[in-house]
Parts: sequence; structure tokens; C-alpha cells
Amino acid sequence: MAARVSTHSARWFAAGMLVFVAGAGLVDKAALAQETGLSEEMKSFLESPGQQATGAGAHKQKDPHASLSPDKLVQVALQHLDEGRASLALETLNEALGKFPNDTMLLSVRSSMFLQNQQASLALADLNRAVELNPHDPILLTNRAQAYRQFGRNDDARRDLDSAIELDQKFVAAYFNRGSLHFEAEKYDLALVDFNRCVELEPEVPAAYFNRASTHEALGDRNNAVKDLQHFLTLSPEASWAQVAEDLLKQWQSENS
Repeated sequence: MAARVSTHSARWFAAGMLVFVAGAGLVDKAALAQETGLSEEMKSFLESPGQQATGAGAHKQKDPHASLSPDKLVQVALQHLDEGRASLALETLNEALGKFPNDTMLLSVRSSMFLQNQQASLALADLNRAVELNPHDPILLTNRAQAYRQFGRNDDARRDLDSAIELDQKFVAAYFNRGSLHFEAEKYDLALVDFNRCVELEPEVPAAYFNRASTHEALGDRNNAVKDLQHFLTLSPEASWAQVAEDLLKQWQSENS
């Protein structure tokens, strides 16, 4: 009988993997904000003490975004988000969508913010609209799968992930999330296939090793589970997840002794 995965492992699977916008890769606000492409005037506005202090409503007198394109508005919103001004980031996206209601990049980024804030209904509305406008974007389908999962609509989520993978057979986030769904459904053999693919495509991403370790453990393969967790720890994961991995290794080692 397959060993049961630990509570710690299940928590990672529930988190899944979210994608912001086309070309941006996995959610990493700091990385996304490094290359903003903003004018010096806009950077000065964003960095001014008054702007940081006032937050929402800082655009009352003059709108510095009036002439910006949708992609520049996304960059402004991401910079606000990275610097801790979430309300202003959302205000920027709302204003931008008032001007460009059919821009899928703006819809995608706002939906990502909604998902991170556990506002699944709002996220799903944005993603349904975005997918309607661009049904062949694997990123939109993968993010919509995350929204579906928050409603327990796992069959719909899996269909979107299947479609995303058909559209882009090297899209790691789709494999990762589909593997998570398979794991939750106790389809461990299928989960292992997807996590193997993640490791094959991006061998330096820690998350896939952690999830694959949990899958090996669920299949009763403790040796490979330990190897994957040990490798996970060499890839400099977040401190909290490094601690989870270390605790699991201690647990498994004590059970084997």
C-alpha cells in the first residue's frame, strides 16, 4: 500500500504554481520589477515620498499614466506591488482596464492579484474574459485552472491544464499544477510523470523536486523521495520550505531507523 504524504507536503500541493503574464514566467515580483522600462519622470513620481505616503488617490490632481500603453501600465502596477503598494497597484490596473477593457495582459495580471488575495470569483471573471478573447494562451488557461481549483472545480481545472500543455509542451507551470491535481486525486503515477517533466524542463526549480519527493513517498519509494528532498535543499529554496524539507527528512530517517 502506498505511503501517505505528510501534511507539510500536501500544503505545497495546495499552493500550486501561478503565472503572471506572457513572458514573465513564475510569479516573482522582485524579478518582474527589475526591468520596468519606465521613463525617468515616471520613476521619479513612483519614488517620491509623497507618492509612497499617499497610496490610493495619489493621481487625483494629475494622471501620470494617461499616455502609457497597456504593457507600461502593467509594469507600473508591478512596481507598485513590489514596493508594497498593493492598493495602488490594483487602482492602476482598474484604471487601465477602464481604458483598455479587452487587453488580456491587464486582465491576466489583475486576476493574479485577485487569486493571491483569495478573491477567486473576481479572478475567475477576469480570466473567463481573457480566455474568451484569447483562447490559445496557455498562461491564461493555467491561471484559470488555479481559480477553478479554489472553487473545487478540479475537472475544469484539469481540462484547462490539458489544453495549456497541448498548446505549449514545454510549459512547466501547467505540468506542475496538473501534477498537483493528480496527486490530490491519488493518481500518483500520473503525478510522477508530470513532475518528472518539470524536472526535465527546468532542473533548477526547487518546487518540482519537493513535489516529486512527496509523490515518490506516496508510491512507497522512500529512497528516491529522500534523494529529491536532499537535492531540493541544495537549490536554495525559501527558508520556510527548507525547514519543512529538513523536518520531513528527519521524520523519514527516524521511521527507517
